[in-house]
Formats: sequence, structure tokens, C-alpha cells
Amino acid sequence: MTNILMMIATVVVLWILFAFGGWLWVFLSAKQNGKLLKPEDFAAKIDSDNGQIIDVRESEPYKRSHIMGARNISAMNFLQGKSGLRQDRDIFLYDDNLRDVVRVARSLKKQGYAKEKIFILRGGFSRYEGKKTK
Repeated sequence: MTNILMMIATVVVLWILFAFGGWLWVFLSAKQNGKLLKPEDFAAKIDSDNGQIIDVRESEPYKRSHIMGARNISAMNFLQGKSGLRQDRDIFLYDDNLRDVVRVARSLKKQGYAKEKIFILRGGFSRYEGKKTK
């Protein structure tokens, strides 16, 4: 009985470590490939800047609601190098979680975009409280 409890405890601890490690990797990757902003800072920066706001979610969630002024370019298009964004203007990226945004930011950096011009919404679209459609 003790062996079974030890095995269950070990599996639970390993699962927690694995989940935390995955989150930490995504978080650090986001910081490495752009500037990670809290929702209120993201909204303030959008209001004060003439940047390109990009929703990297698929089209259905974008159609339901998105940040005012945002274009929908799915993460897959970025990974294929089909963004068509201007390199001289700031880029504001968001989605429902950080995973796709990190991939997009990394792709943009590889295409020659400056890290200082890439801003990422921390916490995803659901945490954003600025101007949205619907």
C-alpha cells in the first residue's frame, strides 16, 4: 500500500513539475522574443502608439470579438512567412494563450523584425479590458 501511495505521489509531483516547466518555458520565450505587457499596459501602449494590432487566433474567435483595430492573421500564416506586416511600426500580438503568440514572435524575429517592436499581451485576450468589438 505504501508503494502505491509513493508512486501516486511521485507521478503527481512529476506532473506538477512538468506543467510548471512548460509554462515557464513559454513565459521566458515570450520575454526573449518580444516585450510581454500586462493587459492594462498593453491597452495603454495601443492607445498611445500607431502600431499594428494582430490577433493570431483562428477566424471564428476573431469574428466573435477582438480588440478594436486588430487584424486577424492566424499563427499558421506567420509560420509560413505570410504576415505582410511593416517592420517600421510596432506590432501588438495577442491570442487566447501565450503558446501561439510565442511562435509568432519567434517567427517575426527570424524574418528580421526587431524584438523592441514586438509587444505581447500577457494573459490572453480574455484578460484584455480595453476597447473590443461586441
